[in-house]
Amino acid sequence: MLRDVKLRYWQGFLAAAMMTAASAYAQTPPAPVDAPAGAAGDAELDALEPIIVTAEKRQVDLQKAALSVTAVSADTLEKGNVTGPLGLNGYVPGLQITPSGGSEVIVSIRGVGSQTPENFFTQPGVSFHIDNVYIPNNIALNLGFLDVDHVEVLRGPQGTVFGQSSTGGAINVISKQPELGKLSGDATATFGNYSYAMGKAALNVPVGDTAAIRAVVQKTSHDGYSTATGVPGGYDLDDANNVNYKLSGLWQPTDNLTVTLTGQHFDDDHHGAALKALDDPNSDPRQVTQDYPAKFKLAMDVDTLTVNYSLPFANLKSISSYQYMDAKQSFDSDRSTVALFGGYDTVAAWNTKSRAIMEEVTLSSNPGTDLEWIGGVFYMHSHSSQYVVEYKGTNGSDPTPVLPTNTSPAALPANLSYENLSSVDRDSVAPFVQATYHLTDRLRLTGGVRYNVDQYDGWGSDYYGKPSPRSTNVYALTGKAETDFDLTPDNMVYASWSRGYKPGGVNTGTTSAMVVSGSYDKETVDSFELGSKNRFLANHLNVNLSAFYSKYNNMQYIEEDPVPYSGGIGNIPQVNMWGAEVEAKYRLLDNRLELGANLTLMDGEIPDSYLALDRRLADAAAAKAVAAGVTYPYSAQWFAIRAAQSINVKGNTPPDMPGAAGGVNASWQQTLGAYGTLVSRAELLFRSDYQARVFNEAGTDHVPSYSQVNLFFEYTPQSGPWRATFTVTNLLDRAGISGRYTDPYGSGVVSNQYIPPRQMLFSVNYSF
Repeated sequence: MLRDVKLRYWQGFLAAAMMTAASAYAQTPPAPVDAPAGAAGDAELDALEPIIVTAEKRQVDLQKAALSVTAVSADTLEKGNVTGPLGLNGYVPGLQITPSGGSEVIVSIRGVGSQTPENFFTQPGVSFHIDNVYIPNNIALNLGFLDVDHVEVLRGPQGTVFGQSSTGGAINVISKQPELGKLSGDATATFGNYSYAMGKAALNVPVGDTAAIRAVVQKTSHDGYSTATGVPGGYDLDDANNVNYKLSGLWQPTDNLTVTLTGQHFDDDHHGAALKALDDPNSDPRQVTQDYPAKFKLAMDVDTLTVNYSLPFANLKSISSYQYMDAKQSFDSDRSTVALFGGYDTVAAWNTKSRAIMEEVTLSSNPGTDLEWIGGVFYMHSHSSQYVVEYKGTNGSDPTPVLPTNTSPAALPANLSYENLSSVDRDSVAPFVQATYHLTDRLRLTGGVRYNVDQYDGWGSDYYGKPSPRSTNVYALTGKAETDFDLTPDNMVYASWSRGYKPGGVNTGTTSAMVVSGSYDKETVDSFELGSKNRFLANHLNVNLSAFYSKYNNMQYIEEDPVPYSGGIGNIPQVNMWGAEVEAKYRLLDNRLELGANLTLMDGEIPDSYLALDRRLADAAAAKAVAAGVTYPYSAQWFAIRAAQSINVKGNTPPDMPGAAGGVNASWQQTLGAYGTLVSRAELLFRSDYQARVFNEAGTDHVPSYSQVNLFFEYTPQSGPWRATFTVTNLLDRAGISGRYTDPYGSGVVSNQYIPPRQMLFSVNYSF
């Protein structure tokens, strides 16, 4: 019934899209060849400004890019108090970002992302970039936004120019750059409830006529939004304490050569995230009944050298990057107390270190030619290591030390329940090329191809035993084909096919009964899209429409095994997904009122039979059999009882795919005469319910919907280099669930993480 309703929605949506395109074509005759782009009469001064994005690594007007891409400006980020990737929910069609297990951030676009939370050996499904530098680890998404010009989100797959791990799409954070010949700067101080304090300062200094330096530093802290009540005196969770700084240098000795060197460092040291168990007896969503004080530390460096050289016929660009990450965390794995849980289960350490070097060289054609092209080669090497140690017991005062990694198995504490040392080296090489040919002034064809070669060498060791080495090589051909046509200078339609891929990898387990040891398969996504981009009313109204169908092959997911702690990564052979999106912005009343909206409708299913083991059901069935005296732990019958809990997931809805999501907003600019200008903005962000895992288990996987109302006010005096803002996020103080996590490793507990409570922030900015 629900799918019938959604089908009618989509039928109406596509009919409206075709009517919109037909109306534009019928009412506005094609402009002469020599007419300026966008000419539909005399444009007024308050028309919407063109947005230039680096979609597919070439600068283009967003309304002329024949793909689904959204640019979120620094102004929008400020008005919504969006300080990192997690805050982007509701601003980008099809995008869902959820916390997982406390520190990891899972990103999906149009339902395609990652279903392998907390797994060390897998790659994300939505690639994350800072100034076109690929950041390969999901933990790095805790890195906050700093000195951002705008954030580009490209719906996927983006397997040609962005490559591996962009089956769902790509997020590219574009930073502000040093400017020649300009001494400028700004400083911002923000204060709010929960003892919120943020200070930021930026300075741009010219060095002669050919060089400039830009320095930025930002420090943020606030008290916890939640409390662990089982820790004596209470213990704050969801707090913040981080510092983020960046130094960039620009050298431009000639008009043809530009060299930029950037170093960014991020330090985070806070108590950790609040993960509230579904069976927590305390009904207050901001209080968790836990007795182990969680901690999280992250140190990260991203250093980048970018060289642009303009040749007579093309532009040569080199991006070199070095990245280092050191993440340490500990948390209450049972999400409970000793009294309630009947013991304790504590992760004393879940530490990850990573180093990566990246090089990408591209050569792209100069703009304005009949054949536009870009080609290049991407290379990345990374080395990552992980250490996990977990304890169980009957007394919370039992020691939970972080053991040396060379501990002898004979010296292990009796209450040690799990220990793992892992290491993986990844090498990736990928040449690619993409070209657009202008068949006529209105019709274009685009094609691209990328050949990916990925090598993985890894090993794992449990309980300080003998390492189990694994190695695999993965090869994949990805690409795209697209055509677009200008109905008018302001209205364009396009159709595309694209393929993306995420590498396979290694399962290091040696005692599993069902999970395939050794390697697991790569996953691919083939996506078909129809879209239209439109400017109306002399560019006062922009409306972008798209509809998509995606075929997801060999979807990687956390595969459980009847043998405890022996799970790994499995592949569901096929998942089908489909949906439609709309984005609109309307400016009117002499530039005083601006309205915006975006909406995504999505659905999907697993079409074929596939048996997957739900760890929670296996644990419950085995415990019941032991209690009834039918069997005993680790007997052959005990394993068989656990294995019998496998579920056929055919017909289930894919995870991380809400049926509807989006946002609406309105901004009003009021002139206060000689006193200055007041800007007021209100927005509503919403997300419908969705399934957290492939099992679609009632009461466990069904994540309820939520909505959030935000307000923003900005006062700018008529004269004077300062402004003041007042922001209220989550005005109604809703405890919306931002993410749900079912622990596949420790106690199997299910926990929620919530959006931040109501925040009221006052900010003053000075710039020169």
